Amino acid sequence: MELRKRLEKDFHNIIRTVHEDELVAKTRWEPALEQTIKTNPLWANMKYYSIERKSRSIVTQWYGDNCKGKRVLDYCSGNGEDGFLIAQNGAAQVVGIDISEISISNCLNNAKKLNLPNISFQVMDAESLDFSDESFDIITEYGALHHLNLDRAYAEMARVLRPDGKAICVEALGHNPIIKLYRKLTPHLRTAWEAEHILRKEHIAHARDYFHEVDIIGFYHLATLGAVPFRTSALFDKILTALESIDGILLKLPFLKWQAWHVIFVLSKPQKRVARKD
Repeated sequence: MELRKRLEKDFHNIIRTVHEDELVAKTRWEPALEQTIKTNPLWANMKYYSIERKSRSIVTQWYGDNCKGKRVLDYCSGNGEDGFLIAQNGAAQVVGIDISEISISNCLNNAKKLNLPNISFQVMDAESLDFSDESFDIITEYGALHHLNLDRAYAEMARVLRPDGKAICVEALGHNPIIKLYRKLTPHLRTAWEAEHILRKEHIAHARDYFHEVDIIGFYHLATLGAVPFRTSALFDKILTALESIDGILLKLPFLKWQAWHVIFVLSKPQKRVARKD
C-alpha cells in the first residue's frame, strides 16, 4: 500500500474509534456528541457540521428523487450515515466501501442494530474498486475526493457507474482564505495529503475528463459558519435561519460563491474508457 494511503487509513482508524453513543449517531454533529467534541481533540471539526442543515436538506431530497429501487455505492462510507439513510428510504441495494477497517466495523455494527437487509459494507481501496464495470446506478460521495488521487477516483467512479447513472458529491472548497488559515493552524485535524488537496474550481472542472456532464447544484455555508458558536443555544435555530437567508443572497454572487465551505455537484454520463485490467 502506498504510504499516503497507509497514513490516511491509520488516521481514520484513530478518529473512527468511537464510543457506543457516537456509533449510532445519524449525522456528523448531534447535541449528544458535544462532550466528545470537548474531550477529543481530533473531533474538534465536528462542531462545524452543526450548520449543515441547508446542504443536508438538498442532499437528502436528491436521494429521495434518485435512489429508490437503485443499486447505490456509498463511496468512502465513513460510519455509513448516508448509506443507511438511502437504504432506509427505498434503495434496492446499498454497498458501502472504505479503506478504514474501523469505519467498516462501525458500519457493520450499525447494520446489525438497524436490521437492514439491503445494505452491506466492505474494506476497499476507493482508487481500485473490486467491482465490475457499470455496477451501480448511483454513487454518493461525501468529503472523500480530497483524500484521494483525483484522477484515479474520478476514473473508478466513472468505470463502475452505469451509462445513465449519477454520482452526487459533497466537498469542502479550498478558496476561502479564512478557512485556509484555520486549516493551517489545525494540522492535527487532517493528514498532510488531505490538507494539500482540498478541492478548488479547477478540480471540479477536471471531472469533465471523465464525465460528459458536471452539474453544480449549489454552494453552501459562508455566513452560516457564524452560527457555530451558538449551536447549543436556544437561539441556534433562529440564528441559523437568518444566516441561511443571507447565504441565499451572498452565494449567488459569482465573486463570492467559491468562498463557500461546501459545494454539491453531480457527475453523470460517464465517458467510455478501456476497462481496467486487474
